[in-house]
Amino acid sequence: RATITEPLFIDKKSVIASRDPRQLPEWICYDSIIRKTTKNGETISTMTNVTPIDPNWLGALADGSNLLTKGEPMNFPTPKYDTDKDAIICSVVTKYGDQGWLLPPVQVVMSEVIQKGTKQTSIALGDDPYRWFARHLLEGKVLEELKGLKAMLNDDASIITRRKPVSKVAILVSSLAEKGIDSASKLIKHWADEDSKFLFKCLKSWVKKDDVSAVKRLWISTVKKRIE
Repeated sequence: RATITEPLFIDKKSVIASRDPRQLPEWICYDSIIRKTTKNGETISTMTNVTPIDPNWLGALADGSNLLTKGEPMNFPTPKYDTDKDAIICSVVTKYGDQGWLLPPVQVVMSEVIQKGTKQTSIALGDDPYRWFARHLLEGKVLEELKGLKAMLNDDASIITRRKPVSKVAILVSSLAEKGIDSASKLIKHWADEDSKFLFKCLKSWVKKDDVSAVKRLWISTVKKRIE
């Protein structure tokens, strides 16, 4: 913690002690500190009950603690749709402790971390959850029935998340953002309660001419199956 400014040592009797710093664990936890006097009369502080820990699971274990800080969404790894959480998940800059030591990034629901943010950045924008949801929807990763849709698109759905000024991208993303739809459950609820044809007009500009009829049948059957 910030109150500890002196160097701490691993007792030489510890099983993880080593003269080679390359052999020492990067992250540890300890029980208490004991001050000892060396042969030359110098006082040093040694840690007791030292245990190496894996920083990959420290973020999950410390979730909710004041020692864990979750920052901005990261570009890599790229956000993905999580079927279990029914949400777009992204990795965020993760720090631990009063000194802000960097941890491996943890994954969180993108819409939640953006809502908590105080300002927009070049890394994450307010419409990013809708952009990534739209992309994964067209790639067939949100609804199983739409897996075949990707092959019938006239453009790769990845252009949605490149933030290029493309008209059909803007229309699709704004349609989702206007209704607050960034998950499968919200989309299906909107189909069932308000508009069963929602997004179909937007979809037309994304489909190859020869596949328009096939996509129409696929889309209609998907909507009917999901709202039954």
